[in-house]
Amino acid sequence: MEKQRSYPELMGRFRRRAEETGATFETAGAFECPLGRYEMHFMRMRLGAGTQRICISTGMHGDEPAGPETLLEAMRRLRENATRLDADILLFPCDNPTGWELNTRENWQGRDLNREFMKQGQAEEIRIVETALAGQRFDFTLDIHEDIDTYGMYLYERARPGRASLAEEMIAALRRRGCPIEESDVIEGLPASGGIIVPKGPLRRSDLPKAVYFWHHGVLQLITTESPGRLDFERRVEMQLICFDVFIEALAAGRFVRPQALNWDI
Repeated sequence: MEKQRSYPELMGRFRRRAEETGATFETAGAFECPLGRYEMHFMRMRLGAGTQRICISTGMHGDEPAGPETLLEAMRRLRENATRLDADILLFPCDNPTGWELNTRENWQGRDLNREFMKQGQAEEIRIVETALAGQRFDFTLDIHEDIDTYGMYLYERARPGRASLAEEMIAALRRRGCPIEESDVIEGLPASGGIIVPKGPLRRSDLPKAVYFWHHGVLQLITTESPGRLDFERRVEMQLICFDVFIEALAAGRFVRPQALNWDI
């Protein structure tokens, strides 16, 4: 196993960005493996009264580098818009430290960490993430991913009844900017329409991706963005940020405020 990138260097960049934007930078836990000892971190930004509870994650797969780069810029944009935002935002900059260093989808053990949630004998990285999330509930979650095999962007969205689709607005914004969209009727084995995966049927409660873990813990709405890995790195980051700007406008409009009559136990 040969390292292609430096995880400490990446965390150094996030630590500095946290200082610049007024976010906290905290340690979730640590693990050891043949590659060394790794500390995993999260950050928190509180804007206004913190009414809307948001979680943003990236770095689940080490061969998807546009995600962490997007989050670094996204934090700056959140701070720039702080005066019109009301949110408590938890940010996970890299859920797969060894995959990041090795430039592999999987971790050092060859395990796809996005299939390890709510699972017996789960990978240590996901145990640390779940421990950090314990007792916390969110109104909206955003998972920033890439698909290394595609030339067009697509999104995965689930929303509770009565919630307007934010994914449709993101796709529309991408089209206005001339960005390619993955138009297949089936994406990753799931039905899709207009660049949006349309999930159907019940969701398993084991071996879950992080997004679906949040769904089972009462999130009102979630989106996973998948930028096309076949395009240039800068273009992929640009496409992710187009989607993020749509999210910021929805946040500013208070679209993720949970109705008082709606309990967390969904």
